[in-house]
Amino acid sequence: MLTNLPGTTRILKKRVGVVADDITGANDIGITFTKGGYASAVFPLTALEHTAIKAEEVDGLDVIIIDTDSRFDRADTAADKVRNALNILKSISCDVYFNKTCSVFRGNIGAEFDAMQDVLGISCSMVIAAFPQNGRTTVEGIHYVNGVQLSDTQFRNDPIHPMKVSSLKEIIAGQSERSISNVTISVLDKGLAAVEEEIKRLKEFSAYIIFDIRNQQDLALVAEAVKSELNICGSSAIGEELPKAYNRGQSVPPERVKHNQRITDSCGVLLISGSLTDQTRDQISYMKSINCAVFEFHTELIFNESDLTQEIEDIAAKASELIAGGNDVLIYTSYTAGRVENTRIIGQVYGMSNKMTGKRISASLFRITELIKKRTGFRKLVVAGGDTSAAIAGGLKVRKMLIVREVSPGIPSMFGFTKEETLLLVLKSGSFGKEDFLQQAADSLRDMEGSL
Repeated sequence: MLTNLPGTTRILKKRVGVVADDITGANDIGITFTKGGYASAVFPLTALEHTAIKAEEVDGLDVIIIDTDSRFDRADTAADKVRNALNILKSISCDVYFNKTCSVFRGNIGAEFDAMQDVLGISCSMVIAAFPQNGRTTVEGIHYVNGVQLSDTQFRNDPIHPMKVSSLKEIIAGQSERSISNVTISVLDKGLAAVEEEIKRLKEFSAYIIFDIRNQQDLALVAEAVKSELNICGSSAIGEELPKAYNRGQSVPPERVKHNQRITDSCGVLLISGSLTDQTRDQISYMKSINCAVFEFHTELIFNESDLTQEIEDIAAKASELIAGGNDVLIYTSYTAGRVENTRIIGQVYGMSNKMTGKRISASLFRITELIKKRTGFRKLVVAGGDTSAAIAGGLKVRKMLIVREVSPGIPSMFGFTKEETLLLVLKSGSFGKEDFLQQAADSLRDMEGSL
């Protein structure tokens, strides 16, 4: 796609097709490309199952992202979703393809990587997991979070995908039988020519080539080295550097999103948190400290429909009155160790896995959101937690999310399009953002009101 921008030479943009394994990761890679001058939007796969992407929906887009919501699926189910999404992207003629995963490699990494290669008919993919701006780095193939080996971080205790290994090669090898190699720091430090030569050598016998990344400079170097590759896998951070690499080193001004509707909403912002990460707990504590109205959703009640219905009604009634009056409201799931463990144990008594319990919690948070929506008509929504974000966006029948601007590294504000209306959204991964992020997100949505 050729684009003329004022004050620049002619710019060649590649159309990028992205398959993302969760909704917040999809938004994450969307904003990295948008910052690089590429117009980006996210489409949930569930919204495309009966209606294909229409030409007018992708007109003007450089990056088309399909969220498969497959991170917590069985491996075979995740692979099937990747194949379906990739076939949709191939039908709209993308130039390069990206498999967006969790930046700490939770999920069906091997199964999804293999499915991408099979559909594209290729034998080697580039793998970049690091996201330096959010503390994720890779050295000698070992992945770190804020300088701590992955296996020693909070992700070790993830209820669905406990990350007890720090080697990216071992993580992939645990899910794929295909060969894996690593481009190390020692090669990166020799410069672009050495990296390109190493890639050429490793491609002779490797299905996946993992790249060490310490900082943004390493990312820029690797982006230049992989700019001709058809398939890239991993976190979103490399998306910030690829547009410049694709355009022969010329920077592209950040994409300015245009919108043809004026958004007005006298209601406050509804903030929903279904995340149990340390970052989200700090963010909830911050909102309490600034006297935001907060309501705790007691997750132990999800197993009894009568108790659950009463809890939903009680929270929705109080929250609706406040939001209708222009006040922000935060609703969060119980996160104290005792209540989290109690919920898990009750779920086991009912024969439910941690995944099933989590899905029921997310569905309950949607029911609260839906009830408040019916009573107030609010249009500004912030959600923390990938599974919760998917449940709420899906429940509200959001078909397309147009990326607008970055609120915090890896987290954008967006226009969310349903059949009936346009919403103002921020959907974030639980492990992203500083302590004041939720307040920042609410303010960013207020700034978007009245936009055209």
